[in-house]
Amino acid sequence: MELAFLNAVYASGGPYVCAYLDTSRDTAQPDREMAHRRRRVRVTLAEQGADPATVDAVVAVAGRDREIAGRHGQAIVASRGRVVLTEELPEPPRRDEAAFTALPDLLPLAVQHAPDIGYVAATVHGRPRPEAALPGELEVAFQAGTWPSSAVAPGVCHRVRGPAGCWHDGAGPAADRICDLARRTGAETIVLGGVAWARDALADHLSVRWRKRLVTGCGNGHPVPEGRALMEHDLAAAFQGQLRLADRARLDLFRARRTSRHGAVEGLPDVVTALRRAQVGTVLLNVPLGLPDRLPVSAPSPDPADADLEPYGALGFHAGPARAALLGAAVRTGAELVVVPQRQLPLADGLGALLRYAGPERTAYFTRLLRR
Repeated sequence: MELAFLNAVYASGGPYVCAYLDTSRDTAQPDREMAHRRRRVRVTLAEQGADPATVDAVVAVAGRDREIAGRHGQAIVASRGRVVLTEELPEPPRRDEAAFTALPDLLPLAVQHAPDIGYVAATVHGRPRPEAALPGELEVAFQAGTWPSSAVAPGVCHRVRGPAGCWHDGAGPAADRICDLARRTGAETIVLGGVAWARDALADHLSVRWRKRLVTGCGNGHPVPEGRALMEHDLAAAFQGQLRLADRARLDLFRARRTSRHGAVEGLPDVVTALRRAQVGTVLLNVPLGLPDRLPVSAPSPDPADADLEPYGALGFHAGPARAALLGAAVRTGAELVVVPQRQLPLADGLGALLRYAGPERTAYFTRLLRR
């Protein structure tokens, strides 16, 4: 997954307030519970020394996502009296968190973007005539998104209608619009659901390219709860344990490079070193991630090859939350992130990295070989 959507956060320079809140609407008194959460956030941040203007900015947007039904959470990042990022989370945090730190802790937010699969969901449902039991008209609702973040931040839902009696031949225009949306949004797959015979007829009209990338859901997915994605349950089932096509290729490349011991590193010390050198093209991450609470301040290296690392101190590798420092360095050096289930690829310390280029010590080694 690309991490460019986090660039604006680091541009403010900090210090930061990061809050992760459960803003679910599936409780008996959600507004009352949210008011209690706001009070707790205000007290917690004040105790940590956050400035009043930044605390006010966070509290002002906390829980303002009332239009989203069901379980969900909210991530809020603020700095110097203004909110620099607020985003809905498909899953609420296990417990509310609010921290005032020099470096923003954005890893919980980034992880909830994984696997970041682009898709188009479409469902066919009937619109019955008042005087008849059978539907006189069929409606196709379709929507593009990126799973799972679009579960609580859905895009525009498009609709096409047609008479049920001639649907086998008349589904073509709807199929064309679905394929066009998938092409324009860079989707990897189309997920179809709804009335079985009408859904199958729609599938027959998809282009060959998209029929090869088709997933059939078992549900209708209609009507859609307020603020939620179309066919959310079918999407969750379809993408469970899946990765983007590009990320699958990166995993295969990491396995090959790890075997050859060239172009990939694994474990906290080696990944940190590679990030400090801006070598990392992709960070691989197992969740849940068991990192130390704080990264120690490293002593200056006696290796002359490390003399040029000093400029990278700005990447955030000082005493501080390890996960915040790792993600901050990945964002600021343009690295991507792949969240991979541990059962699929267990990593030492839950961390691995694909490198853009060989490190100084390996470069020097090959230079000596060429001189012989």
